[in-house]
Amino acid sequence: MNFLSWHQYFLSNRQHFDHVEWQDLPTLTSPEKNIIYSSIQQFQRGEHSEGKHFLKFAQSMKDESYVDTVKIFIKEEQDHAAVLGQFMEMEGIEKIKKDWLDNSFRWLRKLAGLEGTVTVLLTAEIISMIYYKALQKSTGSDLLQNICKQILVDEEMHLQFQSFTLKMLYRKKPGISILFSRLLHGILMSGTIMMVWFFHKKVLKCGGYYFFSFFKNVWNEFKRCGKMLRDKKSLLTIAADVNHAA
Repeated sequence: MNFLSWHQYFLSNRQHFDHVEWQDLPTLTSPEKNIIYSSIQQFQRGEHSEGKHFLKFAQSMKDESYVDTVKIFIKEEQDHAAVLGQFMEMEGIEKIKKDWLDNSFRWLRKLAGLEGTVTVLLTAEIISMIYYKALQKSTGSDLLQNICKQILVDEEMHLQFQSFTLKMLYRKKPGISILFSRLLHGILMSGTIMMVWFFHKKVLKCGGYYFFSFFKNVWNEFKRCGKMLRDKKSLLTIAADVNHAA
């Protein structure tokens, strides 16, 4: 298993939204729109990034297949932003150019180097797994539900990709250093859960996630990623998933 396999997977997934059938008219009711309005604005902004610093840090891996994979990964995230933006435009939801939580994550990525950048990205991917499940349940819009469904398929593979990357990076570190990295990631994860709940609780509640269930579900995803880092079988699972998807 190597980054060439991931490169092949992301190449095979470039038409991931081609099956989505777009409507000519808005699909949200007024109450639904009020619930998701500011929340989807922030997540749409968070999905869009040029990834310049990520690409720069990726060079330190000294693996061209990894750099090439990161380029396609960034494009896939930009596709999420584009599709959400298209949906928002259709529904009359204005896009935003700045969001302080997104800016904070971008600031952390700029300072963190490759391992830190991947850790911050993985944190966002873990949150996204629960958020898009909630967003999918928050409206009766078939279009939004189908968009969320595809984003969730993509995010699952992003979780595995970033976990695989961290596993490769951890190979070069002593055990105590890995333990410290996981501790810091846990602190970051806990803080992120609190902030996301504060700003997105209307959507989360509408999707069936109250604070403790939200925390539990996010933390279960965090632990699942940790298992991928520790368990040799997880690499075999990832390889099988990637080869099947490709």
